Amino acid sequence: MSGIFNTINVANKGLQASQTALHTTGHNISNANTEGFSRQRVELKASLAYTLGGVGQLGTGVKMENIIRVVDDYVNKQIRQENSTLSKFAVKSEVMEQLEIIFNEPSDTGLNFNLGEMFDAWQELSKNPESLNSKTIVVEKSKTMTDTLNHIASQLDSLKDSTIDLIEKNVENFNSIVQKLDALNKQIFNISVKGQVPNDLLDQRDLLLKDLSAIADFEINFNNYNRISVTVGGQEVLGLNGYTELAIDTTDVHNIQFTVDGKPVNFKNGTIAGYQDALIELAQQQDNLNNFAQTMATAINNAHGTPIFDNIDSAFTITVHDDIKNDNSKIIAGETPTSPEGDGSRALSIARLRNEKFAFKNGNNTIEGSYNDMVTKVGISKEQADNMVANQEVLLDQLVLRRESTSGVSIDEEVTNLIKFQKSYEANAKVISVLTEMLDVLINRTGV
Repeated sequence: MSGIFNTINVANKGLQASQTALHTTGHNISNANTEGFSRQRVELKASLAYTLGGVGQLGTGVKMENIIRVVDDYVNKQIRQENSTLSKFAVKSEVMEQLEIIFNEPSDTGLNFNLGEMFDAWQELSKNPESLNSKTIVVEKSKTMTDTLNHIASQLDSLKDSTIDLIEKNVENFNSIVQKLDALNKQIFNISVKGQVPNDLLDQRDLLLKDLSAIADFEINFNNYNRISVTVGGQEVLGLNGYTELAIDTTDVHNIQFTVDGKPVNFKNGTIAGYQDALIELAQQQDNLNNFAQTMATAINNAHGTPIFDNIDSAFTITVHDDIKNDNSKIIAGETPTSPEGDGSRALSIARLRNEKFAFKNGNNTIEGSYNDMVTKVGISKEQADNMVANQEVLLDQLVLRRESTSGVSIDEEVTNLIKFQKSYEANAKVISVLTEMLDVLINRTGV
């Protein structure tokens, strides 16, 4: 029924609503620069009216229905998906960049330059076949070339090992984030089961999910009371009953295995997938380099008649043969070891090998052409990864702007709300002040 006390109750509800709205606005302003924070809003609704006989429905003030996060879940999902793709190509680009540095082409210290120097030395020897100095230059240039091959192979091994270490570290980070999500699931459940919405905890969860998306692609299902389950490659790593760690097996570095509860999983995006793609290319380049060393050394050894190069099975082990290093005179320049002076036919035939095509693993090509093909493919792979990174960055920036336009805190808007709720609070306080005066008149100034 209507009356002073009921009207005071209406004004009191208004005070509480304005005060809560002011508090929420202050909370928004305080977190304007907090990563992952979504602005919050108090949902107000008219309280249930009652019927006043002969008059009609009489309002009973305002009701605070909820404090909600202003979010667009679809945009958040898109951000996670595109962030996962961006991370994949970003780390692949980093590894390809290091691979380019290892090959160091074009340069005056790279393998291509040293190959040219070695063949030039054979060319000069063909002109001066009796010159021990020319033979010494052939040996030294060959040694420089093999040293460069050894160094490249060693660096490729180191890059491969460091990439595997990074994958293992990412698996650890993945498990750490899933463990945190499991803890949040429990906290969110404890609050949601009471009919409340844990807005700040939901923001923390969204931020963790974004971090997780950078590592691997996954699927999310929302369960009762705002809890989530996370699956990777069809296997559940987080559910209502806890979490299961992602395991990694690097026994075969060419085929790293990931499992969840003993069941294999594969990744399409995220840093793990990016490093896996990079490892595949590293392994391919190692195979090509080993094949290059073996094919080149075999061709020169066969043309020379006695081994110039030893341990030719891989680029890591190839060396100039000890007999040649210890005695330069064993370099055969003529058709036979006892050819007459001035015969440089064998040295010339070896020099001409640089223009002949051989059956390399990466196709029929000249010796220098085969190596240049390896370098070119690395450059193309790096360029493709860079292009994908550039495209994904533009797309992700647009999505982040969309999110900020919905969920971001606008200081100007919040200050406007402050003034609005302040005036509302003052107006409700004025109602109570007026009602207090009315009560004073009723109690102290009427009667006998």
